[in-house]
Amino acid sequence: MNHLFKKVILSFTLIFMIGHTVEASSVREYLYSDVSPNHWAYESISTMKDLNIMPVKSYGKFNPNELVTRADAVQFIFNALKLEKTTETGFLFKDIPNNATYKHALFTLTSLGIIENAEFFHPNDYLTRAQLCKIISLAFDIAIDQKNHTSFRDVTSSHWAKNYIESLADIEIIKGTSKDTFSPNQKVTRAQMAAFLDRSMTFNNELASNEKIYDFLQKDYINTIDYHPDWSSKVVKLVNLEREKQGLSPLQNDSKLAQLAIVKGNDMLKRKYFEHYSPFYGYAWDMAGLFDYSFTSIGENLARNATSPEAAIRAWLKSTSHKNTMLNKNYTNTGVACVESDDGQIYWVQLFSKK
Repeated sequence: MNHLFKKVILSFTLIFMIGHTVEASSVREYLYSDVSPNHWAYESISTMKDLNIMPVKSYGKFNPNELVTRADAVQFIFNALKLEKTTETGFLFKDIPNNATYKHALFTLTSLGIIENAEFFHPNDYLTRAQLCKIISLAFDIAIDQKNHTSFRDVTSSHWAKNYIESLADIEIIKGTSKDTFSPNQKVTRAQMAAFLDRSMTFNNELASNEKIYDFLQKDYINTIDYHPDWSSKVVKLVNLEREKQGLSPLQNDSKLAQLAIVKGNDMLKRKYFEHYSPFYGYAWDMAGLFDYSFTSIGENLARNATSPEAAIRAWLKSTSHKNTMLNKNYTNTGVACVESDDGQIYWVQLFSKK
């Protein structure tokens, strides 16, 4: 065999091996013997497995269609929230064995007001979908209101869990059993529990990372994603350089204040205005109060169509009022947002506060 033919064979072999390796790495494996890669809750069950939130009872099986008891539910939620155990005092339950493995989880959730401290808990009863909605809402501190976009024909206006169900459906933590039904009295399976918990944890992470916030005026959660974090950080840096020139203390980059700046920027885009007074939220201090941001004083700079952080700073420095706000010695915190309209207009919002 000549050298050229050897090289061709070697090249073909390497290409085949590389291609095969890439293809193999993308193939999902069975999580358990009864959870195939095609299972509808595969990703959620995977998360439960990775975080050891829903331990299995039989080796190698998840039992996705097995029904969840009330005792199971409190343990799973306790695990998902990573809570510390509560001292077992002041609880009324008469139907909890002393050796119950879920006892610490139950007492902890009860002490937090997630489970009602009643005479009986009924640990072996199966949990319904409606009951789980209430527990999930309380456990993950999700705002529940009466103004919702989603409705189900089998959840009447007088149903005790109506607001819990519809509020969770609005933020897609729960879904119906069909296009327009929820089946509130249907028992919860382990696969459904995994999906509910996974979505709740994801939503909780979005709140913690300031990607969403509850709007008390709209009665809805709104997106507050910063699509230009580098530009926002650069403005803070440039402002602090200007303050340093004047011998002033630097401002702290306040993520909560930046989130309010995003709300203000998006509000200007939505309601098509450019001024300090919002026809919906009012002034900066009104908005801060609405979103539970504590402060002793607050200020705001706005700019439009500055195509870089440097351009925004130059525009503010040319204005005496904006410059004075930027260099106010009393302010301690700042938050910046840069939002862009569909037609390419750029709006800048910088909020200042004294904590």
